[in-house]
Amino acid sequence: MTPKFNKVLFLLFFISVVFMLGAIKNPEQVELQASGVIMPPANGCYAGVFPGWGPYEDNVETAQLTNFANMVGKGVAIVPFSVFWGRNTVSNQQLNAIAAYGAVPLLRLMPWGEPYWEPGYQSQYSMQKIIDGQFDQYIAQWADVVKNFNRPVMVTFGVEMNGDWFPWSGIYQGGGTSFGFGDSSRADGPERFAAAYRHIIQIFRNRAVMNVTWLFHVNNQSFPEVSWNTYDAYYPGDDYIDWIGVSIYGAQTNDEDWESFNSLAEPAYAALKARFSHKPIMLAEWGVGEFPSKGNKADWYTEALNKIRTDYTLFKMIIVYHERWENDDGSFSDLRVDSTPAALQAYKTGINQDYFISTITTAEQTKTVIRPR
Repeated sequence: MTPKFNKVLFLLFFISVVFMLGAIKNPEQVELQASGVIMPPANGCYAGVFPGWGPYEDNVETAQLTNFANMVGKGVAIVPFSVFWGRNTVSNQQLNAIAAYGAVPLLRLMPWGEPYWEPGYQSQYSMQKIIDGQFDQYIAQWADVVKNFNRPVMVTFGVEMNGDWFPWSGIYQGGGTSFGFGDSSRADGPERFAAAYRHIIQIFRNRAVMNVTWLFHVNNQSFPEVSWNTYDAYYPGDDYIDWIGVSIYGAQTNDEDWESFNSLAEPAYAALKARFSHKPIMLAEWGVGEFPSKGNKADWYTEALNKIRTDYTLFKMIIVYHERWENDDGSFSDLRVDSTPAALQAYKTGINQDYFISTITTAEQTKTVIRPR
């Protein structure tokens, strides 16, 4: 053969190999290049706010976000709202209202019904019923809403599941028993939760929702503090979860002890760092009430924002809780950042450091492949 003919054969062979590799490459990996998955900042930390949005946590108003940003002198990058399944509502209103302000929405899927805010098992919203597909149509409707929104959305399911105040908590879903579901070496309550969460994520994937970032959101302390009730026991797995989140609250009611932010954050941060340092970690909820006889809220904010910036640098996103509500005994819990002028000034001073960022970067903007799903 002539050298020229050999070159032609080599070129044809090279093209065929490239074609075959392209044919067998995971198509989902390619699509993820423009998926809009939220990336952690290389330096600094995204700042967000959860204004509460009323008793059902879904009354989202763009103006309220604008007012908050003007008050604290800093914009917000991420804004949560909740979907209480018992209300059986599906709407894009909240997504659009948050987008109109310029932030990324965080959709919290909350499987419970009336009476809300009361601990205890709710059989109609059990993890087993989710696993068995009884809510597939409802979940699929939300998947379509997120997909059609066509902009990045963070989604989480069943927040603070290692506590004992929500019906989806492991203690109400089988607790530490290990012979009623799945793997007999694992506690049934957490295992059911993880399976239900994977089921939800799979519905989104089956509907080709590529603009979603999945958050696993625990409480800093487990209630009850027993061997089976750990963060890891509830974890759906690395192939399903993009970010890890934790709630850290100081005193929220007058009968709670006053504890510093650092004393609450240090053990949780160490546990998250040891287990999940390969994932972006966020402070998914944080705040403290106004109880002058117990402690100084302004000092609490100052310590928190300084520690996040200097010692807890794995927190790549923080969402402050900003709401006031009345308790059953007639007392009030005031977690607003402006509960007093001193508290507001402390929050403003801390959050206006350049370390805290008001605009989120996504994989679509960086053209980064996150991982094959």
